Amino acid sequence: MRIYTNAQEMVEEVKRDLAEMGIVVRPVTMQDKYVKGNPDYETKELQNYSYCLLNARSQDIPGVTQPWADAEFKERVTDPWERYPDGEPLLEPISLPNFINPGEAWKLREEVWSEYMHDGKLAYTYNELLWNNDQLTKIMNRLKEDPDSRQLWISLWNPNKDPDFLGGVSRVPCSLGYGLQVRDGKLNLHYVMRSCDFVTHFRNDVYLAIKFLEWVAEKTGYPVGDFTHTMFSCHVYNKDIQGVF
Repeated sequence: MRIYTNAQEMVEEVKRDLAEMGIVVRPVTMQDKYVKGNPDYETKELQNYSYCLLNARSQDIPGVTQPWADAEFKERVTDPWERYPDGEPLLEPISLPNFINPGEAWKLREEVWSEYMHDGKLAYTYNELLWNNDQLTKIMNRLKEDPDSRQLWISLWNPNKDPDFLGGVSRVPCSLGYGLQVRDGKLNLHYVMRSCDFVTHFRNDVYLAIKFLEWVAEKTGYPVGDFTHTMFSCHVYNKDIQGVF
């Protein structure tokens, strides 16, 4: 696994590895689409690829899509167990959790997300995934009580429903989860993905994950440590490959 101290160098090295070591894969489906035989969706792919960025800082990640990324992050970490529309308390009680779907951030990157909108909603949002079963609150409380724990995993994959959506039935999460550890007094995060589109999402995914590390660190009182990233598939589509390498 490569270890970096510079985020720009990390991005360039991932791109170089993808160009030099990536293999050709021809998927049958892509998210909720059937793409068999479509040359646009032929991919160049790295498998089971990991790296570590020491003393990670979100502000150092190049090429992030703003203002979408910060708006998206704000929606992700908005607590649906406390949330009220526009931040104002309601006169009548509401049913909690009040998850955000679709929210407003997607409109800042409508060219990417509109095709995945069905009946006014997305198949999932990270607000729904992060706060499912109030897991984020429980993990952060445990982090404060037992920082040496090896159990601090935030799962974004739902085995009760996601396997039924495979094969183009519906979108399923590209991100599988976050592993948190406190070691040498710093909070580290290991971000695990099943799939990452290098052109459209890689830089944003890294930025949002490190922002999440920084947010949890602030909430729990630990300094930010290292960021490790594992992707089962890091790829670029044929339709996007021109000018990448």
